[in-house]
Amino acid sequence: MSFEGHEHTRADAPGRRPSAVPSLETVREQAERAHISSVLRLTEGNRTETARLLGISRKTLWKKLKQLGVSQPLS
Repeated sequence: MSFEGHEHTRADAPGRRPSAVPSLETVREQAERAHISSVLRLTEGNRTETARLLGISRKTLWKKLKQLGVSQPLS
């Protein structure tokens, strides 16, 4: 089994991943950060509209912005 050029071998201990493979949590956070930032740019920083477009409450958006370290739309 391979992952973008990384061969899985018996030397890989169960529960451990090669250092070049990011965790699913890291990938999810990066994707959320990028998508939220993109929608914030689209709405010119309007957080109410951003939350509506994302299908989440303003409170949930606020929590995600804080958790992911997103402050303002990235230009």
